[in-house]
Parts: sequence; C-alpha cells; structure tokens
Amino acid sequence: MGAKASPTVAIVGAGLTGLVAAWRLVREGVPVTIFERYPQAGGLVATFRVGGEELECFYHHLFTTDRDYVALAEELGLGASIRWLFSSMGIYTANKVYPFGTPASLLTFKPFSFLDKLRFALSVLYLGRVTSPQRFTGITAWQWIRRFAGQRVLDVVWGPLLEQKFAQRKTEVSMAWLWKKVQLRGQSRSAGGLREALGYMDGSFGRLVRVLEEKLRAQGVVFRYAEPVLALAPGEKGVQLRTRKATEVFSYVLFTASPRELVRTDGGYFPNWYRKRLEALEATAALCLVLELKRQLLPFYWTNVADPAFPFGGVIEHTNLVDAQRYGGRHVVYLSKYLFANHPLWHARPQEVYESFVPYLSRLNRDFSQSWIQEWHLFKASDAQPLVTCHYEKKLPPVETPIPGLYHCSMAHIYPEDRGQNYAVREANRVAALLLKRVRTS
Repeated sequence: MGAKASPTVAIVGAGLTGLVAAWRLVREGVPVTIFERYPQAGGLVATFRVGGEELECFYHHLFTTDRDYVALAEELGLGASIRWLFSSMGIYTANKVYPFGTPASLLTFKPFSFLDKLRFALSVLYLGRVTSPQRFTGITAWQWIRRFAGQRVLDVVWGPLLEQKFAQRKTEVSMAWLWKKVQLRGQSRSAGGLREALGYMDGSFGRLVRVLEEKLRAQGVVFRYAEPVLALAPGEKGVQLRTRKATEVFSYVLFTASPRELVRTDGGYFPNWYRKRLEALEATAALCLVLELKRQLLPFYWTNVADPAFPFGGVIEHTNLVDAQRYGGRHVVYLSKYLFANHPLWHARPQEVYESFVPYLSRLNRDFSQSWIQEWHLFKASDAQPLVTCHYEKKLPPVETPIPGLYHCSMAHIYPEDRGQNYAVREANRVAALLLKRVRTS
C-alpha cells in the first residue's frame, strides 16, 4: 500500500506522556494523530470500577512535590479535585508488622539495635540534604547502604525494598535512584509536618485522562485505538509508520512506549550503536492483584514486605488513604509484585497468581479469612519499572533518534526521579517544546 498524506505529527502511545504532548502541540495548531495498541487511553493510569467508583488498575498517588501534575490538573479545571491526605506506612519483617516511616516508629522498631537506628536515621537525613545526584551515579545503592548505614539496615529494610522493585537485579541499582526517592519522600513529609501527605484525585486519576481525551478530540486530534504500530522507517519528507491497516508518512513521530517496544518497530534502519543502547535499557514488569475485602486488612496505607518468602513485596491498602465508602464500603488492597518476564508468575494463569498470593495474607493478619474476599482482579504491565543502573544518565539515548523526525520519550527517560505521573507530564512538556521548535523551523 502506498504512503499517503498524513497529519504533521503522530504520537505512538496514549499514556499520560502521549496525551500531554498532544495537548501542547494541538493547542499551538499542530495536527496530531495518536496511535494506541490498546482499546483505551491511560496506560498505567487505566481504571476499572469498584462499588460503582472508578479505581486505577495500578495504585497511584501524588507527592506534595508533584508540581507539574498539579499544574496540569489546574489547567484542565481539575485542581480542586485533588485531595491531600495523611498517609501511613508499615513494614513486615521478622514475622511481624511494624509501623515505619516516622521518627517515633523508628524509636520503637525492635528489629534494629540502637546503633542500627542511629545509622539509619543519619543516612536518611544525609540523603535529604544532598542536592545533586553526581556523588551517587557511580555507586550502587546496595554498596552505599552497606557502607554508610550498615549490613543490618540493608538486610532488614533497604535490601528487601530493592528486591521488591528490581528482583534479582537488586544489587545493580544506582544509588542516584534511591537518593532521589528518599529526598522526595522527605520533602513530602516536611510539607505534612513529619506525617507524609499524599494526593489523590476524587473519582480516580482516570478523570484527568478522560478530560484530556475529550479536549483533544474537540481540538481535532484523531485517536487510532487498538492499532499498534508495527514498523517505523525513514520516509519521504518524514517518518513512515506502518500498522495493520495502513502505511502513512508523518512529518514527525513521537514514540512514547518503552525502549524495548521501539526496538521491535525497527526494520533495520537504526544504526547498531543506537539499537544496542535501546536494548541495554531494561525494566521489570509488574503484577498487581487487587482485592475487594469486607474488612480492613492492615492499619497502614503502604506496607513493605521485607520477607523473601512472600510472593509479593508491597501491600497498598488504598482505602486506608481514601474512605472505603467511596467504593461501596469495600476495602481495596493492592498486592504488588515486580518481576522479569522469565519469572513463572508472569506467565501463570490469573487463578494461579491468586492462589500463590492469598495464603500469605494470614501471616500479615492472623484473623484474615478468604471469606473476606468479595472480588479480585489481576493486572499486568510489562516494562513497568526501568532498571536504573550506575551512570544511567550516560546510557540514555537522545530523545532525537537517528531517524530524522522520529523522537523517543518514555518512562525510561525519567531520571533521577522514580517513574510517576508527575514526571510523565514533565517529560511530555519538554519533548513537546522541542517538537514545536522543530515544526516551526521546518
């Protein structure tokens, strides 16, 4: 099929990065077409219904430092819908759930000796005062914690948390990634007066996605759902984009999916050095088992599971942040597992995942019974957590790819912060500004 005339810009991916970039472009008069492999927009902010209310398939919240997202919400008329709520944190270790995350809870944390508590507190305070990642880019978090906080702190707290995010690659994670995570959490606590304040949008963060989609349609943006991009190549006066339905040429293409997905679209046009850099950017996948319970499971919003015997590493009880009455009185619990695609659970049937997770809940709460479970749902996402290794900033390929007119901006480009909605918005603003500059000068 021959190439045909197309809008100026195509965006691959209708997640938050793609939608926000489209919004910035179309408001400046640039025609945009969005291609999305799934039948709806949102990406990791996709939602389903619990008790008549929308809820994210994967847990989400905002920190008080997430100014880019808040600014976008205000721009779209949704600023007043963000509620700032006090959070709570626990940790399961040594066969018991302990409160964690505040100075008072650290003082009573029995798995630590006095020296462990002191070293943990001083290391966290130090990280909160460092203003640049430069001193951390060449050392792993594993090495830094063991050296400055001690082996016991690594074994009990940080090691299991790194394993929860990065599985068997936990010892390779850059300290720059952990530094920024600790710093941002500390700033969020400071704004809440030592208690962590987190933001949540009434009716779910899916509301912003829907409002953005409606506004984009009103501006003439074309959405091509359930139409994955199969191949990209240099084209006459632009970039050639092929799907099952058509081959088209766009002046510019912005690809917002993972580096692995971009490699998949290459028909041999990427130079070897560029392809190798994309392939070197790895990520863990995510499993999220969402339970609708009759009763509260734990007293904390977020409980880290520091026990390698558990098949999941995080318990996020959403209704300990947002009132359960919004969900028909049901208590919503996310059980989170990060893993690589070669893990047996990634390929397991949903029932098998459910049966491997649920028996461990009675170890968290001895009163738990499976009769508490009213409904359950399993959600999966590949490339959910980039593996941020040492000197990651030098490994990232440029946003402008070797194919003229093709740009790549994905979750992997968020650094040194952890991936999240706020940084998807920030990176979308940046790449849209770059594209607008190119469009205006072409």
